[in-house]
Amino acid sequence: MPNIVTNNLMFFLPMAFAGLVLFGEVPVASKFVRTVLRTIGAVGGALIALLVLEVLPVLI
Repeated sequence: MPNIVTNNLMFFLPMAFAGLVLFGEVPVASKFVRTVLRTIGAVGGALIALLVLEVLPVLI
């Protein structure tokens, strides 16, 4: 069962933004592909944030 605290949810927005920026900077010619990459980056950043928030208490 995930142990998600409401205060930790503020970590998701910066991580999603970081993923969006990271994947949005990939040089592609198509606007559609750029949008898809940004979406994948935002979702990936949020998933990494969830992983970090779930693994951190186990490591402590």
